[in-house]
Amino acid sequence: MTKDAVDRPSSQPASPAASPATPTPAAAPSTPADLLPNIISHGSISLLSGAAGLGKTALLATIARAFRDGTPVFGHQPNPVAEIGIINADRGWDRGARVWFERAGFPEIKFYSMCDDPAFDPRCLRKKFDRTARLGEFIDKLTLPKRSLLLCDPIGLFLGGNLLDYDGCGVACHEIRVLLRQRELTMMATAHAGKLKADKKDRYARLQDQILGSSALLGFSDTQMVLASPEETGSAYYTFLWVPHLAPPETFLLERDELGIFRLAEGTDAGSAGRILALLPRSGDEITAGELGELAQAIPLTAKTVQRALSQLVAEGQVTKVRRGVYQRLVGLLH
Repeated sequence: MTKDAVDRPSSQPASPAASPATPTPAAAPSTPADLLPNIISHGSISLLSGAAGLGKTALLATIARAFRDGTPVFGHQPNPVAEIGIINADRGWDRGARVWFERAGFPEIKFYSMCDDPAFDPRCLRKKFDRTARLGEFIDKLTLPKRSLLLCDPIGLFLGGNLLDYDGCGVACHEIRVLLRQRELTMMATAHAGKLKADKKDRYARLQDQILGSSALLGFSDTQMVLASPEETGSAYYTFLWVPHLAPPETFLLERDELGIFRLAEGTDAGSAGRILALLPRSGDEITAGELGELAQAIPLTAKTVQRALSQLVAEGQVTKVRRGVYQRLVGLLH
C-alpha cells in the first residue's frame, strides 16, 4: 500500500457518530415486604404501651416467639424475619426480661442488656441529645442481619430526654428511623402509659392516648399497641389493641396462663371470629373445618372456639357453609 493510499481520505462515507444512548429509566426500588402485612411494615417503629408491671415484656416475648416460629400473630400471618434481638434498657436481664422469654419458649433470643454491660457508663445518658447515638451503638452490639426484628424494652430513654416535648420526641423518632433504615431493621418497642385517675370519667377516651408523653409519640411512630388491665377497662380480661396506619384497628381480649404468659381468652367469640376469618383463604377457595382447626392451634384456639366462630361468621354473612364441614370466605367482602 502506498503512502498516498494511506493519507488519502477514504471514498467511503464516514460512519455516522453514534447517537447518545437513551437512558433507561432506573427501576423503582422494590418495597420490602411487611413483617406483618399492613400492621408492622418493614423499617417501622411500633410501640407497645401499658402501665408499669402490667406484663408488656411478657406479651412482647409471646409476639416475638410467633415471629420466630412463623405462626399467626393474633390471626395475622407474619412474613419471615432473618433474626430477632432485644435491647434491654431498664433492669438486669437475668431477673427481668429473661424470665419472660424463657416462659414464652424463646430463651435463645439474642440480647444486649444495658445494665449488665460492665463497659457501659450510665453518665453518658446525661447528654440527652446523644441518646439516639447510644441506641445505635447498642443495636450494633446485637449484629443483627438485614430484615431482622429489633425489640427495645423500653424505648423512653431514647426519645429525646423529655417525653412531654413534642419537638424532641418527633426528632428522636426520625433519628431512630434513620438508624433502622441504615441497618434495614424493624423496631417494636415497649412504652409506658401515664398514670390513670381512679375516676374513669377523667381518663382518655382512647386507650392509645394513654401513652405517656407528647402526642408526637403517636404522630411519629407507626403502629401503636396498647395493653390494658381489667381494672382499667372494666372487662373480665386484659385488653390488647393495635392501631396501624394501613389497616383498621383491632381489639383482642387476653388472659394469662399459669406462667403469666398471655393468650387469647377462651369464650370471646367476637374476637375469635375475626381471627378465624383471617385464616380462611382470601381467594375464596374452600377449606375444611379440620384444616382451620389445625391452623387455629397455633394462635391458639380450641376446636370448640373455631366452631363457634364459624357459626358466627356464617350468621353474619361473611362466610358460607358450602357443605358439611367445608367453608368458603365470601370474596366480595375482603378488606
